[in-house]
Amino acid sequence: MVRTRQVTPAAPRDDAQVDSLRRGLEVLRLFDLRHRKLTLADIARKLDLSRPTTEKLVQTLQSQHFLQATGNDSYEPHIACLTIGRAAKKGLAVAQAARPLMRELSERFGVHVTLSARDRLHMLVVEHCVPPGRVQLGLTSGARFPMAASASGRAYLWARPQEQRSELLDMIEGEVPSGASHQLTDIHAAFRELETTGCCYLAAPVATHTASIATPVKAGSAFALAAMAVSAEVTEPVMRSQIAPVLLAMAEHIALSSEEEN
Repeated sequence: MVRTRQVTPAAPRDDAQVDSLRRGLEVLRLFDLRHRKLTLADIARKLDLSRPTTEKLVQTLQSQHFLQATGNDSYEPHIACLTIGRAAKKGLAVAQAARPLMRELSERFGVHVTLSARDRLHMLVVEHCVPPGRVQLGLTSGARFPMAASASGRAYLWARPQEQRSELLDMIEGEVPSGASHQLTDIHAAFRELETTGCCYLAAPVATHTASIATPVKAGSAFALAAMAVSAEVTEPVMRSQIAPVLLAMAEHIALSSEEEN
């Protein structure tokens, strides 16, 4: 199964960006499910900023209710972040189209189902369905995981236009630790599998008895769909022969439905 690729709009030029706004957004990016609270020293160190600059950025974000103080010189996201996140999620036609189909697949096969999109060199969870009686895995909306080491990330990469895919691979290669070049080999192996079947399979992305299979929602899409088995009961042959065809059909249906809504 071979999918054609589409050209996506170019990113804004660097000279069109407001530096102070960019820095403020970089502060907000530091907070996630693993880093719910950060001190001024944490923020300054992570962004390589001076203490006075960090204080001004944090005070501005605090005055606009994007951050709130929690004591001991630490801060956490505040209500304005929640408002924006809810608005963004509600406006995603693809998420609305995917939600009932993801739930159906999750319940039918007892697998986790995730809709994710790129956030730099990570994939950001947009929607996640947990099968009844299974553990949560921490993949709630807003969670992030590495693009290069996930089936979803590899499916997303494969679906990108050639120029953008090459740029992302160069960025990934620049961040690969010494001795971990096999990761790039695995990514290209996933591309070959995607060219043939439309899906890529990844064993043990989270733990020994887990496995994922993923596909882009469509060629050039910003979204990827993945099903994850969390027990040895759902074997690789089941993932490939039974779950993969359903996942591909889901992706096609979601792509058509979201286009109709737009």
